[in-house]
Parts: sequence; C-alpha cells; structure tokens
Amino acid sequence: MKILENRTIYRDGEYVAFPNLAILPDGRLMCAFRHAKERQKEYGRVTHIDPTAKCVYVISEDNGKSFSQELHVIADDENYSNQDPIISVLSDGRIIATYFRWALVPAGEGPKTWGEDLFRRFGRTLFGQYDCFCDGITYKISDDCGKTWRQMPVISPEGYLKGAAVRGNIVELPDGSLLMPFYGPKNLNELNRAGLMKSDDRGESWYYYSEMAFDPMSGKHFLEPALFRTESGRLVGLHRTQSDYLKKGVDFEQTYLNLHLSVSEDNGKTFGPVLEADKVWSSNPFHALKLKSGKVLVTYGYRRKPYGIRARLCDGELSDINEAPEIILRDDAPNGDLGYTHAVQLPDGTIMVAYYISGGDGIRKIDATIIEE
Repeated sequence: MKILENRTIYRDGEYVAFPNLAILPDGRLMCAFRHAKERQKEYGRVTHIDPTAKCVYVISEDNGKSFSQELHVIADDENYSNQDPIISVLSDGRIIATYFRWALVPAGEGPKTWGEDLFRRFGRTLFGQYDCFCDGITYKISDDCGKTWRQMPVISPEGYLKGAAVRGNIVELPDGSLLMPFYGPKNLNELNRAGLMKSDDRGESWYYYSEMAFDPMSGKHFLEPALFRTESGRLVGLHRTQSDYLKKGVDFEQTYLNLHLSVSEDNGKTFGPVLEADKVWSSNPFHALKLKSGKVLVTYGYRRKPYGIRARLCDGELSDINEAPEIILRDDAPNGDLGYTHAVQLPDGTIMVAYYISGGDGIRKIDATIIEE
C-alpha cells in the first residue's frame, strides 16, 4: 500500500469521535460521527459518555477532497448520550443509521431506575453528576439520502439483558435480508457475547438470529463485532476482545486482547469455533473493506506506543489475516484515544480510511489517510 496524504475531515474544538463513511446513492460521500462537548478542562480527562453527545454527519461533494463543515443531525435525544453512528446503504438506496445510546439520570437515581443488580454490574456514574446505563440498539431509516430520518423502535435482542449495543455495519444478503452484528450479556455474571439480528423487511423490524462468539468461561468479552461477507459467501465476524475490565484493581489498558474471528458457512445461521489471530492486536474494533482488486483491507486503531492507525491487506477470504504484514498508516498520535477506523474506496481507486485522533493541542478531530494499492 502507498500512503498518499492525511486530511482533516472535521474539527471544531469539541470532542468528535467514532467516524463512519458511506457513499450515498446520489454519489456524495457522507462521514458520520459522534459530536459532544469538549470536557477535558472541566473533568480533567475525556469521557465517552456525555449528555451533549449526538450523532451527526458532514458531506463531501468532491469525492472526499473536502467536506462541508455544516453539521447534519441524525440523533440528538435529550437525557441520552448518543454513540457511534454506523451508516449502511442498501442496494435499493435505503440508508439505515444504527447507533446505541446511554440513558442519563441524576446521580443516585440509577439503582432505582434500572435495578440495583443491573446498575451495580453494568451502570456507571459520570463525575458524580449522572448515573448512566446503556439503553440499547437504536436506529433510524432514511429513504431520501439523509434529508429526513425516521425514528425506529429500540431493539432488545431476545434473551439478552437490557443494554445490548451495536457497532458494525449491516450486511445485506443476496436474498435481500439484512444481518446486524451486536454485542451484550445474557446474564449478570457473564461477559459480553456477540450475536446477529436479522431483518426480512428492509430494516423495518428485527429479530434475534444467531450467536457469533461467546466465552462460557467468562475470560473474554466479545465487543464491537464487524461482519464481512467474502466473495465465496462466507460470513466472517471480526471481534475486538478484552478480559474483564470491571474487576476491581484491573488496569483497563491491560485488558485488551488479540483479534478473534468466527466464521459462518450458512449465511449467519450458525458460526464455527472462535479462532484467535495471535499476531493481530488492537484496542479498537476492526473494519474490513473489499477492494476492486479483490483484496480486503482491514484497518484498526493502535493504542500502544507509538499510537496510531494500522492496516493489513488480506486475500479475499481473510484467510491470511494473521500472516499479512502490518502496515503503519500513522504513528504520530499524542495519545491512545483514537481509531475506530472505517474505509471506503473512492471512484478514482484511492482508499479513504477515516478515524478520530488528537491534534497536537489534545483536541480530537476526524482525520483520514488516503492510500492506494
């Protein structure tokens, strides 16, 4: 891969993060991300939960060379922290924006609101001001290229505790049905597992379909799964994994584990044993993009020194992901709060890899690295 340049997509002095790119049916390029108030001076550090957090997007009319700085709102719900918008464009032009959100109540109200056991295990208190609990999988639908969005019901996967979340893009199967990867726990004393929701009506409704990955010994969280369909029709789940970061005395930064993979040969009905890619480490979710050449570009953030963005160029089945050479796209980040990559291949064949990263002043921004095969 040849690195051509780095570009800034959006920066306004506030905390912007978790970008997602999509080429719209009309040819414009959308970059969606989370936008929240910059809290470092107020709190002494950044936080990924905030009452001002909303899902927004900006638009490029020139294939990513520049982006309008006008923010368009997808979701801005009062008393919620809206997180990680993911944009999936269906073959018929429909756009589905999935995201998850944290519900916020005054500090001290969490146990009464969500139950003492649930809140003690999965809730959080934000700087003594708010009690927070993940409210679940949320999504909106647009049939007019993002001009308007239709709010859809919160999705609660059958058999899972309240608080399941979504990260990866929706996969559309040849029969038109849709698969949405998600993650969450089924029981109070277990770690997160990854699963699939399915829709047979273009996203109007969803039902629980299958389990992608789970550790019955509770040694590993399976988080923020990405789902990739290969040329042969195999479905590959790429899982960010961590040990139990809620244990007392555990250093959160030391809980990140290697990439784990799970594969389905039957369009997501069942998945085989989870496999560890012991040479691929990241503290970020992974994104896989099929290129025009037939190769697959896997990108991810890297939260060890030197902090930055990395990639691997793999074969079309992802069978060589563990052996594919690691490509350093950037290693100049001042800290490890970065990544959440998402890539698209532009009409001229170049590839845009978007992510969030800190500038030299510590303010987060949405950047992109332009590369070519």
